[in-house]
Amino acid sequence: MAEVREFLKARGYPDWIIERIQASFSTVRELSMVPPRVLAESCGVDAKIAREIVRQAAEATVSLRPATEVARTPKDYLKFLVRSIDELLGGGLPRGSLVEIYGEPGIGKTQTALHLAVNALLPPEEGGLGGRVVYVDTEGGFSPDRVVAMARARGLEPEFALERISVAEVRTVETLLVALSRARDEVKAGAVLVVVDSLLSPFRQEYSGLGMLAARQQRLAAALGELGRAADLGAVCLITNHVIGRTGGLQRYSPAGGYVLGHAPDPVLLIRRSVRNRRILSVVDSSHLPPGEALFAITEAGLVDVEGLA
Repeated sequence: MAEVREFLKARGYPDWIIERIQASFSTVRELSMVPPRVLAESCGVDAKIAREIVRQAAEATVSLRPATEVARTPKDYLKFLVRSIDELLGGGLPRGSLVEIYGEPGIGKTQTALHLAVNALLPPEEGGLGGRVVYVDTEGGFSPDRVVAMARARGLEPEFALERISVAEVRTVETLLVALSRARDEVKAGAVLVVVDSLLSPFRQEYSGLGMLAARQQRLAAALGELGRAADLGAVCLITNHVIGRTGGLQRYSPAGGYVLGHAPDPVLLIRRSVRNRRILSVVDSSHLPPGEALFAITEAGLVDVEGLA
């Protein structure tokens, strides 16, 4: 907070603007990455002033680094602790990523989200990120009983796991946006994973028909913006999504959400059925991963490798 105050004060902004902005942004880098329109709306400042503040913040923080330096920067991964999946994903889900998992109803998206929520509580040397989790539940799928079962399977005290996962029950778009804003605040305070299960549920209920498509996509973009800013702060952000059917000659599933959602997450992962409790996770779209598949199973303990299972 002091960093933002000193930055704005040195540039001659009045105290009332400084107070409003430092209440929402803790670093100059974070300030440089917010769209001016969002800054203007959230802090109640003039659009021209917001644009100038963001430009000044960018001038103070944007730098060019050699690719060799970027390559040497260590990455922290949230692991699935399922060998086949972690190998497919090159180690797991990197911090700072916005991940989409989609599939048919009942395929295991919520089970996967709960599995990762418990894994995130583990220390880094055990494949977790050692921090708190924010779980935004839009469909009533969050299950404390499943968290307890998965925690016990990993040697965690159930009470510890439940205390470290903060749940927001959301049913409307505006409530979702408030929850995501608070999730970003939790990331600033040390949360390492933000789950939204599922992102589009409130939008489907409130926005129906082509006449409301533009308004829906605008609010969806706002939600994705909040998640993107949480990811920029170092969290893994995971959204689940439904399919809208099968398209094309190969009968491939397509995720709901259209163009706005289609270009935000990286990677995009699909879960589909195999036999019995077996599932297949596929890399559908990624800037850094090749297409591929991993076979796994869903059990009482969560997601597991199929090797050794009956």
